[in-house]
Amino acid sequence: MSGPSARVPWRRSLFVRLFALAAVIALVAVVATTWATVRATSVAVRESQAASLEVDARAYDALVEYAATHRGWAGAAGLVDELSAELRRPVTVTDLTGTVLLDSDGRDAPRAPADARARLDALDVDPVLREPLQPATEPAEELVARPCDATVRCRVYAVEPTGLVDSRVSVDAADAKTAVAGLLRDTNQCLRTAGLRRADAVRPDFAVLVDYRRGHDAVAQCAEQARRDLLASSVAPPALLYLSADAAPPEVLWDLSRASQERIGLLAGGVLLVTLLLCALLAGSIVRPLRRMATAAQQAGEGDLSARVPVRRRDEVGEVGAAFNRMAERRQADDAARTRLTSDVSHELRTPLSNVRGWLEAAQDGLVETDRELLDSLHEETLLLQRLVDDLRDLAVGDAGGLVLDLEPVDLADLVERTVQSFGGVAEAAGVTLLATGEPGSVVDADPVRLRQAVANLVANAVRHTPSGGTVTVRSAPGLVEVEDTGEGIPAADLPHVFDRFRRVDPSRSRVTGGSGLGLAIVRQIVEAHRGTVTLESDPGVRTVATIRL
Repeated sequence: MSGPSARVPWRRSLFVRLFALAAVIALVAVVATTWATVRATSVAVRESQAASLEVDARAYDALVEYAATHRGWAGAAGLVDELSAELRRPVTVTDLTGTVLLDSDGRDAPRAPADARARLDALDVDPVLREPLQPATEPAEELVARPCDATVRCRVYAVEPTGLVDSRVSVDAADAKTAVAGLLRDTNQCLRTAGLRRADAVRPDFAVLVDYRRGHDAVAQCAEQARRDLLASSVAPPALLYLSADAAPPEVLWDLSRASQERIGLLAGGVLLVTLLLCALLAGSIVRPLRRMATAAQQAGEGDLSARVPVRRRDEVGEVGAAFNRMAERRQADDAARTRLTSDVSHELRTPLSNVRGWLEAAQDGLVETDRELLDSLHEETLLLQRLVDDLRDLAVGDAGGLVLDLEPVDLADLVERTVQSFGGVAEAAGVTLLATGEPGSVVDADPVRLRQAVANLVANAVRHTPSGGTVTVRSAPGLVEVEDTGEGIPAADLPHVFDRFRRVDPSRSRVTGGSGLGLAIVRQIVEAHRGTVTLESDPGVRTVATIRL
């Protein structure tokens, strides 16, 4: 990105990636669910159809058997009742117009022929519900001895009737020849009407023998009609079968009909659309805060350190925004501190350098004598400059992580005693009583030089801010060093900032009387390098206590 207005290309956008991933997941889920629904529905429908077909076949077979062996339906009431009890549903038999002949529940209301489950006709059985013993076959080609030429055997074809007669339909053996002759006569009469040559013969299985290859469909129809006329008096007349459920069948929402397929498609499309909308909202809720953070980061990179990210969420994205704001605040504070440090350093260096330059120029112009007093003054200014530079160097080394500690066992009581002794002359000159107390055996692992530097800075600061007649007490205990003074104290508003660089509680103090303003900052840096803490408590006008905990 080259600026705040730069946008990520759509093909690499996180929004597009999240949306595409969620869309693929949603699509796979919808397709899988739809497939499973259709699959389960198909299995359920097949099982239901199989069960229904089994029930239909049982009732159909029993009633067709009755029709094939009886001349009417008058005696079938008992069979209908038995089937109703076995199948656990009402069974009704009507004629072809819907008039009730038999009903297991005794109902006589006419039924609609279109609602019938099957047609009961022993001379034309349903191959799905009843597998007959006389299946239809293609016309068979046979060689039959018959007079045609002088010495030639003629080729004839056996054509069976179109319908399938139940195998249980029988004709009395005494009437078989008469029946076959009558069948041949009626068939030939039908063939003459159809414009075909007469049949040669009829076999006992009612197949008609003809000597021509074409017109077999008409031959089969004529044979069927003749056979029906012949056997009609031996079987019950055709009827209709009705099988009713005990209760109204439940309405099935999902089946394999076109309407159901449309419902499944609409539902799947609706689920997919809603899922995609939710995916878009989810992706947008993640991407929008990231874009705001990217914009704020670009503004900060261009120098606007006040840029912040609005945080309105409490999830991980909100935590990222809050962390960015904390980082921005810290960077803004560091930048302000760096600017202030530069200003303070230039101010602190300006005064001693101006003094040195002024005295040297005056000596060059002969305005002052180059005596020992002048040299001592210039030397003092040089020492102050050296101290300031050394302090700045210590802080810079600590900031860069280069503050190396040479750790060894250090007796805090001994360190406090030696530090107090080194400040004896300064305290006496200021009229301040300097005391040291400590518990023996207070040994810690520390860098003795750096730790003494930190304690010395605290003691120097306490002596400097304690008026004549006051007392400074330095105490040591296991892992603890305290420096207490009875000076003017520190106002509560200044306590959080006393460890800042170039921070002076009393701005009227000069560099000579008030120090460089870096001593406490160096103390904190040294103590934190030892993984310890330093705190300052003050009761203005009563006492001030600085505590180092290691």
